[in-house]
Amino acid sequence: MPAETTYGIDLGTTHSCVAWVDSAGKAVIGRNCLGEDTTPSVVYFDAPEQVTVGTSAKNSAVLAPHLVAQLTKRMIGKQDVAGTYHGKEYSPEEIAALILRELVRSVHETTGRTVRDVVITVPAYFGISEKEATRRAGEIAGLTVLDVLAEPVAAALNYQALDSATGVRHLLVCDLGGGTYDTTVIRLDGDDVRVLCTDGDGRLGGADWDERIEAYLLSRFTDENPKLDPTRDEPFLQDLASTAEQLKKDLSKVESRRTALHFASAAVRVELTRAKLEELTADLLDRVVDITANTVAAAKRQGVDQFDDVVLVGGMSKMPAVAQRLQQRLGLRARHQEPDLAVAKGAALYALLHQVKQGTSANRVGDQLGMSQDRVAALAAKRVTAVVPRAFGVKAVDVRDPLAMTDPLHARQMIVHLLPANTPLPADTGPYPFAVAVDNQRMVEIEVWEQTSQDESDEVSDNVRIGRGLLRNLPPRPAGSPFEVTFFMSETGKLTVHAEETSSGAEVRFDLQIGNMSRQELAAARTGISRHDVRG
Repeated sequence: MPAETTYGIDLGTTHSCVAWVDSAGKAVIGRNCLGEDTTPSVVYFDAPEQVTVGTSAKNSAVLAPHLVAQLTKRMIGKQDVAGTYHGKEYSPEEIAALILRELVRSVHETTGRTVRDVVITVPAYFGISEKEATRRAGEIAGLTVLDVLAEPVAAALNYQALDSATGVRHLLVCDLGGGTYDTTVIRLDGDDVRVLCTDGDGRLGGADWDERIEAYLLSRFTDENPKLDPTRDEPFLQDLASTAEQLKKDLSKVESRRTALHFASAAVRVELTRAKLEELTADLLDRVVDITANTVAAAKRQGVDQFDDVVLVGGMSKMPAVAQRLQQRLGLRARHQEPDLAVAKGAALYALLHQVKQGTSANRVGDQLGMSQDRVAALAAKRVTAVVPRAFGVKAVDVRDPLAMTDPLHARQMIVHLLPANTPLPADTGPYPFAVAVDNQRMVEIEVWEQTSQDESDEVSDNVRIGRGLLRNLPPRPAGSPFEVTFFMSETGKLTVHAEETSSGAEVRFDLQIGNMSRQELAAARTGISRHDVRG
């Protein structure tokens, strides 16, 4: 029986995989039961409490698309219900948990390993809600989630494990996956791995390229068959989606590809070239470049004006136009480094690092893995420092609004960001001054908001509320009397809020409880998912 260890899981929008560190100290990928390195993040609901996950589920989507859940990662932390299957509503976390269960089951079947303690990766641009929802997904799957790790940091750890260069190096990681795009600048200095800045878009990835191809193919079909309307035929649309994805992959290797579309008695042959695909998706490529340019500019403000390496990870980064456009527009010479596997491997390295740092001795870990104590100690010596991915603040009355003095309840509301994006973690803002809005105000609601727009904005509509707390028992004082709010964000991204009225000592301190799922509801979800028969 293989020794007990920790595991890294890349829970992707379109594909997922799992890795661990072997006795030589190298990260290895666990292939699934079909011999694949990655498993499609697709769930097919065969029957109540019976699901298929992976390639078989993806193939089943052609026949029964209403029973298939996919691209769920784009929903996690943002909505409560991902879909209804056989009369039961499933949350995005529960769908993700089913994918995780299949990864775990497959590893056990192929290797005999029992996966329990894991690090799950998330896009660097994921906020607190998405991170906590990912953590909940792991718990619902019955796993112990040691941490959630930003995907570019995982990729950097894998890069460092394969790179023999020494000295201070600056790495730009561009991670274009199935559903998200992140860019992150990381400083590597011996055992120190430090994130300097990050940016991204949670709705920019391979799925968007697929949609453009689908629309083009559909338009070609309807141009030749104007009296036919295949858009109400779910099997046709699902087949169209599969065809589009395959064309996208093929055009990363060849200049053109032909395909045939069939509906009713009509058949249309369509040729798609790489040049045409780039034309159809030019605006998507522009967004990739713009986000990267923002990150490059942020790094320059921190004194980093060149990079020792630009690494492309994520399956969509294999499209030749991505590297070409980055070089043409920004002068960046990017290269691939295990684009499909780097994140899971880096997560496995981080999981081992986490295991030792949490108190498990190097001797014990070495004995468990058959690895030398010196090798374990060398891996565990690494220090990983992240940054705040988005700005965080509180809602307040805009004192610049004339109504703020005469009618504060109807004055403009704004978000005052206490923690700017790209602040190194851990971060402590120190006391930030605020004031009560009306005379004799005895209570203040502290609303915590997170930036949702790409650029920091004090507009309420460009932020989302993620938590709240009440500062009670204030002394009766005039409007404008002060109180203070302090934010502290830990190395793992946990946010603690402290508000105090210093003259009276009234205070409130709270950790953000993200999401609507209580511990009892989480336990019920775990029990419900555990009853599902999961197959690959």
